[in-house]
Amino acid sequence: MIQAIAVSLLAVAGFIIALWWTNIAGIAHKIVGASMAGVAALFDNQLSDDAKEAAARRAGVQLILGGLNLTWRIALALAAAGLPILLADFAGLVPANAVLDVMLRLDYIVIVSVLAFAAVKIVGRLRRSETPQDNGGSQYSPVDQFVHNLAFSGPTVQKAAARVEARLIPRPPMPEVSQPIFVTSLARGGTTAVLNALHDAPEVATHTYRDMPFLTAPVLWNKLAGGQRRGVRRRQRAHGDGMEIDLESAEAFEEVIWKMFWPDRYKGASIPLWGAVDTDEQADHFLRRHMSSIIRARNVQAGSQSVQKTRYCSKNNANIARIPYLLKSFPDCRIVVPVRRPESHAESLLRQHNNFSKLQSRDSFVTRYMADIGHFEFGDLHKPFLFSGFAPDQKDTHTPDYWLQYWTCAFQDLLAYKDKCIFLLQDDLRASPRATMEGLYDTLGLSPGGQSFEQYFHSKPDLAEAERFDPGHLQDAHDVYSALVECAHRDQLQKVV
Repeated sequence: MIQAIAVSLLAVAGFIIALWWTNIAGIAHKIVGASMAGVAALFDNQLSDDAKEAAARRAGVQLILGGLNLTWRIALALAAAGLPILLADFAGLVPANAVLDVMLRLDYIVIVSVLAFAAVKIVGRLRRSETPQDNGGSQYSPVDQFVHNLAFSGPTVQKAAARVEARLIPRPPMPEVSQPIFVTSLARGGTTAVLNALHDAPEVATHTYRDMPFLTAPVLWNKLAGGQRRGVRRRQRAHGDGMEIDLESAEAFEEVIWKMFWPDRYKGASIPLWGAVDTDEQADHFLRRHMSSIIRARNVQAGSQSVQKTRYCSKNNANIARIPYLLKSFPDCRIVVPVRRPESHAESLLRQHNNFSKLQSRDSFVTRYMADIGHFEFGDLHKPFLFSGFAPDQKDTHTPDYWLQYWTCAFQDLLAYKDKCIFLLQDDLRASPRATMEGLYDTLGLSPGGQSFEQYFHSKPDLAEAERFDPGHLQDAHDVYSALVECAHRDQLQKVV
């Protein structure tokens, strides 16, 4: 009996070692990736019919070759398992039938399976801890990419998802939307930090990564995707700014809806601004229902014991191009605008533009992902908004003055709505985050949740090298910044009075 068990364990070890040595798991992963890539290409609205056909053919060839690769590896593993049994039988140590009888016992199968599974898990964790993390590759698996491409194969899918959710999940009733909060500025202006600081207010509901990729059906998708059981480890986002995210992290996904209703605005090399005359009743109705859906989704996920969320809050940098539209369509809204020193802001914009140019050249799915969610701020996707006085065709996007002039024109236009916006200075958020955010909470009518606001903002002064910029352009930017500082201080003084 002992000899039969020993030989059987050698057979199991031979089988596992052969599978590991031939890297059968890696081959299987590649086969799944090839099949998913082929199917995903069929849903990619950015590919021509010829490109889709070519991608499907490539996937078919890869599947055939992958099947042949798996076949010989499995055959080799079976041979490695059978060799100890045959040798033991040939040497007269233990009959092959006795070994097979042991291996077919239920208790043997259960014990060996549990031990093998535990060993694989332990070895996997040890290898991950010893292997440096590679941030240069894609963060999205083939399955992730397939589901994303399906969700963003066209605006019809997202609209249909919203209709399906409305029919399948009628209860609880859709909450009323009042005083929505729009956090906006140019990218790298501190909008994410402000959003995170507002996200923790008990009554605030925001988009989170849990809503991806079916953004318009957050309650339904959360149920289908596994609810709270679904999770990912915290990781740095692609911006390379040290900020870590997981499924519960707040993020900017609202632009998907604007793209759904105004697709033509995104087709050129730049994006026109929205005016009050551009209002669309159908789009406004969809947006309000979507805001209500996000509020309901966060309440469902939080549970009945939590404080009910009532205020929709979004971070959408593109909203800086549609302030008059928002004020007309949502007259009770609150528009929060973080303001950063122009030279520091321009320097950060340039650095991020160069970063995404490299990232998008390495990973084509990053380009697709950013385009689908409407993030055209940086890299090869960069589409500047046509702020007054800005002529993007005449400038090099890889120079600091391009971004400084972009900043100047953007905030010069914003000054026309200085009495309608709430300006937050980046310097104030860094120097006195608690006082600044408590003042904002008070202005917005929110209840502080006892959080430490210092965790959201850098404490170091926000400095940059002014010598990198044209003196005339820098002076123009400082003039606009001075007017914005005056607006911010005026709002603070009114709160004190």
